[in-house]
Amino acid sequence: MISALRSLLERRARPIPDRIRRPILALTTVGLVVAAVWAWRSADLAASDLRWAPILGLALLAAPLSLLLKAAEFAVAARIAGQRPSRRLATETAVVSSAANLLPLPGSLLVTVQTLAERGATYGGAVAASAVPGIAWIGATGVVGGIAIAVEGSAVLAATVIAMGAVALLGAGAMFLATAPASGRVPLAAAVLAVEIAWLATSGLRFVLAASAIGLDLTFTQALVLSVAGAASVAIGFVPGGLGVREGLIAALSPLIGLDVDQGLVLGVIDRVVWLGFLGLAAVALTLTRRSAEA
Repeated sequence: MISALRSLLERRARPIPDRIRRPILALTTVGLVVAAVWAWRSADLAASDLRWAPILGLALLAAPLSLLLKAAEFAVAARIAGQRPSRRLATETAVVSSAANLLPLPGSLLVTVQTLAERGATYGGAVAASAVPGIAWIGATGVVGGIAIAVEGSAVLAATVIAMGAVALLGAGAMFLATAPASGRVPLAAAVLAVEIAWLATSGLRFVLAASAIGLDLTFTQALVLSVAGAASVAIGFVPGGLGVREGLIAALSPLIGLDVDQGLVLGVIDRVVWLGFLGLAAVALTLTRRSAEA
């Protein structure tokens, strides 16, 4: 089972030909823009309706925290591969891998694998080590998000999501045992779970702030329901960064928590735009600091 899963991940870590990925990226980008415009108009929103305090919270608190957790995720992946990266390397990899998610290839996984391989890990080992935190995140989100869905009243969907999350957690655990160093496994496994649970909590915070930006009150439990969309879009994995898929899933889940489809789509787009804006600034800052260090 582990060898089959590793083989599947290795195939996913190899870029799909550009002739396939680029049209997908172009079509989903256009589709997302069209859907966002429709949702904005359907929700009867104007620029004056935006609340800027929550948007600043997204940009100055939630987005930096997301980047720090992305760096922490790389750090635990590196430890699984028997490496101990510097904070700077972890941060650089977090920025580059997040940006690479928007390219016509499986960017985040590819960047992480390459970084670990350049520092001595075998290709298969780098793929497995990189995949463990991601699969654990999908699993944790499935279990916790499924419980949140149950609280909101959809028992069948909740049971399905929880079951899928449990399977992902078991897969992550099996791959961890087959890949991680023999010594220090318990604290390392705890670190992986802590990072992914913190990532899930931050995802919920981002949805609460994005909803507040358009005048909607969202409980944290409701935000966790929407967080399932992010994990599902990553699991699907054929669209760069889950572009369009994530927003579509957010919109589909919105009626479960009392939101209209257009409202869910708008808050998903707001979260995406703020994150990408912050990521662009982080990339510029990284470039400038690297040049200063090399000068």
